[in-house]
Amino acid sequence: MNRIRLEISARGNLAHDVVVGRGMLSRLHQEVVKLGDFSRRGLVTDDVVRPLVAEGLQVHLGAQGLEAVLFSFPPGEKTKSVETVLDLCGRLLDNSFDRQSVLLAVGGGVVGDIAGFAAAMYLRGIGYIQVPTTLVAQVDSSIGGKTGVDLPSGKNLLGAFHQPLLVVIDPDVLVSLPREAMQDGLAETVKAGLIADPRLVDVVEQEGEGLLDGRNSELEGVILRACRVKCRVVSQDEREAGLRRILNFGHTVGHALEAASGYTVSHGRAVAVGMGVAIRCSERRVGLSSAHAARALAMIEKLGLPTRLPTGVEPEAVLARLERDKKILGEVCHFVLLSEIGRPVVKAIPLDELRRELQGLLRELA
Repeated sequence: MNRIRLEISARGNLAHDVVVGRGMLSRLHQEVVKLGDFSRRGLVTDDVVRPLVAEGLQVHLGAQGLEAVLFSFPPGEKTKSVETVLDLCGRLLDNSFDRQSVLLAVGGGVVGDIAGFAAAMYLRGIGYIQVPTTLVAQVDSSIGGKTGVDLPSGKNLLGAFHQPLLVVIDPDVLVSLPREAMQDGLAETVKAGLIADPRLVDVVEQEGEGLLDGRNSELEGVILRACRVKCRVVSQDEREAGLRRILNFGHTVGHALEAASGYTVSHGRAVAVGMGVAIRCSERRVGLSSAHAARALAMIEKLGLPTRLPTGVEPEAVLARLERDKKILGEVCHFVLLSEIGRPVVKAIPLDELRRELQGLLRELA
């Protein structure tokens, strides 16, 4: 078991642990007890994770004297809405949850975002714990305190920064995860390596598709390294005022692609395409060598991930969504590029200039 202490430098009294280790779910009750005596506990999950993990956790916690109420909703990005959060808050009220209550988000990124946003809003804020069950959530979305829901015009346009009390990551839950879901998580892992950890890039290259097996002995170490990257960045810049922008590598185009596809393209695949675009832009704008670009693209593609637009998605549709990105400030987009592997560069590019450049590049990649 490895324990990372995430301390928010701008708020010295705000800190929590990110615990990574196989078998951690069997010790979850010990971690919850350390946090204090909560009046009510709620397990928030979706209808897929419920029978696989959440119901067993409910029984486990109950056997330790930590009774918990189970809240579940349909899976998928389309559930990540204001309506779902309002429904959850209503159910919390019906079950007498107060300000001393805590939520446990048991699931992937959608569950974590919904539970975290509800925790931020309900009674002006209650505590929550992240228990991510997908690789995407374990290496990325469960860490950093970003919560939120989608609007029809784009992803994560309504939300709040609300740090969890604890993040508990158990790689054992990944054993039953479909290959496609593991690929999605490895896209975020690759991102962490490309922006901040060349050694992580080496490991992903060496292991390749072997990391799609949740039993791979190297997987826990890969998750740990990706978590350390995220924690290091968030600790210095919680609210994306500067450094944290590097975590958006591949995400500006990726989020636009997700929305343009009606969320039929998964987050990981969209980010992989977004990284493909950013890598090619990096050659043109900040001098990324052709050798480094080829290496990065080959690593992504070796994992079975795309670096080009999928069939049926028009470049113009992606660009239209990109222009509504929440990271655009005053007609300027802070676009993340690489000068070399492990060296990100954030370029403030006027939106019309970026649009022209991406228009040509996306057409090449369509």
